[in-house]
Amino acid sequence: MPPPRFACFAIALPLYRVFEYAIDNKAPVIVGARYRLPFANGIKTGVLLNASEHSEFDPARIKPVLEQLDQHAILDEHMLALVRWMSDYYLQPLGEVVFQCIPGYLRGARAHHPLRVKRWRLTAADADLIDALERRSPRQFEICQALRRQPDGLTAADLKQINPHWHAVMKALQAKQVVRWEWIERPLSSQPSAKLPVLSDEQHGVLLDIESGLDRFAVHLLDGITGSGKTEIYLRLIADRLAAAMQVIYLVPEIGLTDQLIERVRSRFGDCFALSHSGLTELQRYQAWDRFRRGEVSIMLGTRSSLFSQCDRLGLIIIDEEHDHSYRQEDGVRYHARDVAIKRAQMLDIPIVLGSATPSLVSIANCARETYFRHRLDQRPTRYPPPPLQLIDVRNSRFDFGCSAQTFARVEKHLQQNGQVLIYLNRRGFAPVVMCHECGWQALCRNCDSRMTMHQSVQTLLCHHCGAKQAIPETCAECGHQEVRHYGIGTEQLEQGLRQRYADTPILRIDRDSIASRDALKSRLRQLQSGEPCILIGTQMIAKGHDYPAITLSVILDADQALFSASYRSSERLAQTLFQVSGRSGRGDRQGEAILQTRFAEHPLMQALARRDYRVIADDLLQERRQLGFPPYARVVIFRADAVELKAALAKLDEIKALLQPARGFAELSCVGPMPALMTRRIGRYRAQLCLLAQDYQLLRSVLAQTMPEIQQIPGSSRVSWSIDVDAYDL
Repeated sequence: MPPPRFACFAIALPLYRVFEYAIDNKAPVIVGARYRLPFANGIKTGVLLNASEHSEFDPARIKPVLEQLDQHAILDEHMLALVRWMSDYYLQPLGEVVFQCIPGYLRGARAHHPLRVKRWRLTAADADLIDALERRSPRQFEICQALRRQPDGLTAADLKQINPHWHAVMKALQAKQVVRWEWIERPLSSQPSAKLPVLSDEQHGVLLDIESGLDRFAVHLLDGITGSGKTEIYLRLIADRLAAAMQVIYLVPEIGLTDQLIERVRSRFGDCFALSHSGLTELQRYQAWDRFRRGEVSIMLGTRSSLFSQCDRLGLIIIDEEHDHSYRQEDGVRYHARDVAIKRAQMLDIPIVLGSATPSLVSIANCARETYFRHRLDQRPTRYPPPPLQLIDVRNSRFDFGCSAQTFARVEKHLQQNGQVLIYLNRRGFAPVVMCHECGWQALCRNCDSRMTMHQSVQTLLCHHCGAKQAIPETCAECGHQEVRHYGIGTEQLEQGLRQRYADTPILRIDRDSIASRDALKSRLRQLQSGEPCILIGTQMIAKGHDYPAITLSVILDADQALFSASYRSSERLAQTLFQVSGRSGRGDRQGEAILQTRFAEHPLMQALARRDYRVIADDLLQERRQLGFPPYARVVIFRADAVELKAALAKLDEIKALLQPARGFAELSCVGPMPALMTRRIGRYRAQLCLLAQDYQLLRSVLAQTMPEIQQIPGSSRVSWSIDVDAYDL
């Protein structure tokens, strides 16, 4: 019997190592395939990384694999190279990165089967027999006529549109041998629409510039004001790639908010796209991944994790709203989808397009360094430009559910003119503070350093960080006083107040509490599409991805809190949000208006928001970042620890710092901590952090390269765990 071969496997564990097993020499070795492996006293699923005839360990002690799960690799050579780069760059365990890049459906031991679809066709039955059905069985005849028009056949979805009770009809037709069915591996695509909107001269120029470089790697930043037609340029670029028999990955921040986009893609390209987002089941997301992998669809449209969809002919990556924070994964394997997408495009020598009306400061800085190509769209196809942001000074003003008299006057003016009004308030619930008027006691979360938010509709106090719930107190928990009041306003209270004030006007609320499903969201947005006067209330869910021409007024409430945030990114986020929200209005045939309530109208940032466009503000913020030595002019790595006691988390970081300090170049870095995190206690655990900053990225990587082998040996446990965050989003 020939000796076994030895193979290294990646297993989804928070360990910086791979695991070696023996494979029978008679069995095929498929790099990138999954295997069932004995592990400790149980069984794990591993992905094969490489194989060899020799091992540095005692062969007698190496366990054999149990079972090969896949006949073909689920991670191809390119994806394995990307996985290794991610593991190295973000300093994450290779096994966890590997399993991050495959569908959740395949992370266990499930079999990997291609998607099959039933398709019904007419048999060579006598045409007179079918014609005779018109009088005797109109329902059977209706389906036969549809099948006559579609020689390639119809799927169950097609038949359901013809007759919701098609099962019984088809059973009768099969008994008469009029129809038959067969398995196919995919439904055929519907025919796309040939009618294309006319491009403006500006759009046409940008499209030509990008198209001239579609045969090589380049990062294109499409910097276009809200409503300037960025999506149409994306679609034209996709059409170019599809005509060249290439495939495209199209990422958006939140797929649930982009039904308009889905319909535009469908009308333009038929059904040759797959959809993947967190609202789908694991099976549905796997099926989308599999169809794209096998080339059955040419477009993968989805959120962050869709970046890891693989195929043989990828020709373009598009990242819409590239500034959006949701592209950053903050737990588990920490990475930024935008940056990984750029690396993937570079590895494949293909272009990538980043688009936004409010580009991130990182992308703008890269354009200044000439590592990105910047393309600007400064005009809307409609007659009116985005409205300037008008400040309403509400100092000493009387409020009704968060709105001043001046705000109500603007709202009523637009409703009377048959306009739609959008009111942005990034705080869900009824009220953010519940406290005793007598002693000052506040309802705080037992698990987190945060206040409980009052949700009146369900008579509950809810922590928005850990999900803890408790009943709304009738008396003070400290002094027993009965005068417990709520302060502040959330979207629930705003909706309630507006319904009382505008009883004859539809009030629509869109936030996580009011939208239980994608169908519920569609129902609300359908009212906007009607163009009838209404008021739309919402959180960040309404700040992006919408194009409703009837909105003529955008109102922003309670944005002042961002002026005093501890995050160095707060000014950037505030500017992006306000310009995105204000840009929702005036997209139709009427001039829009945007107003911002503030108690700090004289604040320099507020003045800048009212007087300048986003690009000027971004340049000012970049100058400020340069002076302070903050990203994008410095790189940040944060070690984080959490434990059941704060001192244990700090001690773990002290241990890491002790390993860093002897490294060559450490003294030239800025090292802050260990110290408690901004929100020290969350979900019952105490959090601390150790921050490294350096303007010289190579110096920072050198220090980490010297020390990470030892740091990676530091064990974690259920009582104390630690992680590393490269290019951390916040300090």
